[in-house]
Amino acid sequence: MNPEPGGLTLRFEVDGDDFTSAGQASVQVKKSLRQLGISPDIIRKVSIAMYEGEINMVIHADGGVADVEICEDKIVVVLTDTGKGIRSKDIRNVFRPGFTTK
Repeated sequence: MNPEPGGLTLRFEVDGDDFTSAGQASVQVKKSLRQLGISPDIIRKVSIAMYEGEINMVIHADGGVADVEICEDKIVVVLTDTGKGIRSKDIRNVFRPGFTTK
């Protein structure tokens, strides 16, 4: 990778009310990684993770923000949603298959 010193930071607002825009951030990140000459395998993994996170923010969390930092030796993706969080008296329940708070 050859981003400039200090890395490249990208920030995207994910609209929780707009299913048609879900995935736009992952497309932009994919384009940026291609322009930087990142390997296709890494691009694929980052794009899938970004897309999954965006979709989850739209479906479950009323949107949020996606921050991506592209450094010489790593790519850091932080997705911060604006949802209400897990509403369960016993947090262990969320690990049970099929559990829902709805």
